Amino acid sequence: MSLHRRLFSAGILATVIFTANISVSLAETKESYLTLNSDGSQSFASLVQQAEDLAKESIAREFQENPALTEVTIIITADRSRQRVPVLRSRVSRHGWQKDGRIEQWTRYFADAQLLLGFRDGNISAANSGSSQVMNVPAPSRSTARQNDAGFRDD
Repeated sequence: MSLHRRLFSAGILATVIFTANISVSLAETKESYLTLNSDGSQSFASLVQQAEDLAKESIAREFQENPALTEVTIIITADRSRQRVPVLRSRVSRHGWQKDGRIEQWTRYFADAQLLLGFRDGNISAANSGSSQVMNVPAPSRSTARQNDAGFRDD
């Protein structure tokens, strides 16, 4: 009886593992990297808006073109004066996108991009680009960043 019980347990375990592998293989994700070229007259706020629009279009297109896709990640970099810097990353599941297609809630913005791309103003107003929206991107504090580092010592 012990042998039958062991064989039965082994059969159930094999079935569970096989089923888990099938369900994992059915979930399909895609990660895309896109680059925007920024000219010298463009503000950082308009660059971010352009990146959001591109991410939104790309996510919608990916889900429409591939019905098996369950999650999409889009990373937008900006190229300005031969400097390439990530501006935002959007990661969303198909279910989440169908529920709410607002890009902002699925997006992580890289605040350091403003400085690394050479935008000088700390508070960029989109008024320069024709919009009334103001975008404040906080500049990281170097001392705070050091203090949050696990290897930081203040002797």
